[in-house]
Amino acid sequence: MIQNIKRFGEMELKLLFYLEQRESFIFSFKDAKNVLQSSDASVKNVIKRLRKKNRIICLQKGTYLFAPLRSGEKGLWSEHAFVIVPALVKTENYYIGFISAMNYWGMTEQIPRTVYVALKRQKKVLEAVQTKFIFVKKPKLGDVTRETIQKTQINISSKEQTIIDALLFPEYCLGIEVVVGAIYSSRKSLNWDKFISLVKMEKSIVRRRLGYLLEMLKLKKYSKRLEEKFIGFNWLDHTSSKKVLLYSKKWGLKINISERELLNFMEGY
Repeated sequence: MIQNIKRFGEMELKLLFYLEQRESFIFSFKDAKNVLQSSDASVKNVIKRLRKKNRIICLQKGTYLFAPLRSGEKGLWSEHAFVIVPALVKTENYYIGFISAMNYWGMTEQIPRTVYVALKRQKKVLEAVQTKFIFVKKPKLGDVTRETIQKTQINISSKEQTIIDALLFPEYCLGIEVVVGAIYSSRKSLNWDKFISLVKMEKSIVRRRLGYLLEMLKLKKYSKRLEEKFIGFNWLDHTSSKKVLLYSKKWGLKINISERELLNFMEGY
């Protein structure tokens, strides 16, 4: 079989060689221009040709992701997707969260194909790098921890904040059943005083859902700290069936998922 080898021009090879030597695979138009020492039009041409050859992915205007030659002819690239996020958002006011953070902290074995990012402002989803930006409408995003991945500093929601967000938005965490598993698997590593304190600053739906789930998991010493008089009823999982199985007066919830379904994850622990 004759292998089809794509040919690269002199300027393309010059840029590729430079990018192969870098520790970071994210680069700017300015970086490329400094390397090629050519006009804007010429540099744009080089980048355009390399994009057609699947060696460069445009993240957003002026910011690119380099697919190393070792990634194959189709430019398949499997480096840790989290390191791309800071270059995409260009702000410190963000964090990687939801199911992405749950997997990072070992709360679930579910491997998300998309990186979920919480932001204070709206931003377009970038299909090329499989990111989903969640616009959070509140004064402060939440509790964040700084992690280093491949020498890149990244904001990730803390374990406690990750569960809070999952209770607020189960649709970004594969459903409330996965959230139950996350709570149970991390029960020994959570800072419970901090967790309860953060929960009490959130919407009442977080306290309702968490209280109910903790009680179901026999973690009553924590659920007791969330007890209060709730007015009206909210759904246990607003993304699930709207068929009410029972009402929890104590937690002000319309239960629409059976305890058996919620505890299915127990077989893996």
